[in-house]
Order: sequence, then structure tokens, then C-alpha cells
Amino acid sequence: MPFSTTHHHLSQLALDICRGPWLLYNAESQIQLVRNFFAHLPVQDSVADFTPLSYTESGDVAQAEPSSRKECVAVIPIVGTITKYDSCATIGATTVASVLVEAAENPDVVGVVLDIDSGGGSCSAIPLLEKAISSVKSAGKPIIVHADLCASAAYWIASMCDAIFADNSFSEFGSIGVMAQMYRPAENVITVYAEESPDKNREYREALSGNIKPAQQSLSPIVAEFQKAVSIGRPNLKKNTPGILSGAMFNAHEATDAGLINGMSSLEDCIQNVFIRASKF
Repeated sequence: MPFSTTHHHLSQLALDICRGPWLLYNAESQIQLVRNFFAHLPVQDSVADFTPLSYTESGDVAQAEPSSRKECVAVIPIVGTITKYDSCATIGATTVASVLVEAAENPDVVGVVLDIDSGGGSCSAIPLLEKAISSVKSAGKPIIVHADLCASAAYWIASMCDAIFADNSFSEFGSIGVMAQMYRPAENVITVYAEESPDKNREYREALSGNIKPAQQSLSPIVAEFQKAVSIGRPNLKKNTPGILSGAMFNAHEATDAGLINGMSSLEDCIQNVFIRASKF
């Protein structure tokens, strides 16, 4: 019997939703999508368009034909909730990472713009994108971010890049924190654990019993890694800004003042910024 990657990815998504730690801003807005997912109702309309494009210095879309190839900048979108794998409602980090690696290896691509509009997503997506971004940097190519909403996991990803620019004054950044939502099974399920396995799924079991402390403690190491990564990626971060490392959100002007971003810039100007940076490498 052939193995179905689609079913595998949906199973992983279901597990992440039920128990996984998330780096997600305004998670409550996703509740109806989650309900539809578990009720087997359509969620396909939530899939973000994923169309990576490459632009020449003149602003034209680069052509793939060998006779018309020119140096170009790859613009790779990260839109909506970030998951590790592609699913019925998301574009996975595996897909984005593969495009980043292709850009790193393509001699015509001089650099990358990540075009982000995302409130974050699953913790499991971070390592894949961290490795892919490193491959771009190792190839000697600049990689910067143009963003509107860039929160939680999306901001963690952005902080790995060379610079971050807001699209407009209403753009938002931050939500440096971790959360988890655990769902109580609706069916009459009896789960039996071996006497020798008292710690198996302990955080989840304790949370269902009303004790959330073990689950909170399991999230703390992830928060520490998040804060450390942002501090390294944004060395001019003003850590004394209230809420900056504890989950607060900031508009473009506030984020610039706090060192979360470098300023405001259109996508077109970000593309030109990459060409300028590439010429100095």
C-alpha cells in the first residue's frame, strides 16, 4: 500500500494542535479553523498563496530561460500560520525551506527577501527555517525581511535575517513568547498507562486535571531559546522596553525605537536594498 504523505501531515498537524507548544499571536482567532479541522469541515479556503518570485534590479520578474537570465533577488512569502509540513490549511516550513536552499544554490540569485505576513506558528517549524536561512548566509548572500504582521514564530524567523523592515506604520511586530492549547477529548475515551510509565504525557494529563504548572514549566526552555535567539539576531534590541521579551506587540514606529526592526520600507525598496547589500559582499 503506498504511503500517503497528506494523511501523515494531517496527523502531525492534529497532534501539534492538541498538544504542541506554539509561537503564535492571537491564537484565539484560529479557534474556528481548528473546530472545522476536527469536525472534518472545509478549511481549504484558509490556504495562503505561495508564489516565490525573483526580481531583476530593474524591477521586472526574472525569466527562467537561459538566454534571458539576469542577476535577481528571490522574494519568498511566509503568510498565515506556520507549520512544519504542508497541510490542507497551511504552507509548511519544509516547502519554504526548500525554496530558500534553492535560492542559496542558484548562481543567478544574489539575495533573498522574506515577505512575511504571519502571526507565527508551530515551534517545530523553527529549526528547518533556521538551517535554510543559514544556507543563504553561508552562500554569501544577504537575506532581509519585509513584513506587515510579524509575530511570535514569524518574528523568531525574521530575527535570524540581516535586517527587518515594516511595510507601513500599522505593521506589527513582537509577541516573543510561547503558549500551548490542550484539548480535552470529546469522546468517552479511557486511556490506560502502564504502572511503570507514570511520567508519560504527564504535562498533558496534569493539565486536563487542572494542574497547568508542569505544562508551563515545559514551555520555559523554549521561551529562553526564543529570547536568546532574538538577542543574538537583534544586538541593538532595547531589552528594558516594557514587554519586549515577554510577549508584547509593537507597531512599526515602536518596533523601530525598540530595535525590533530597522525601519519602514516598501517591498520594491527592500529588493533594491538586497541588490545594494549583495554588491558589497
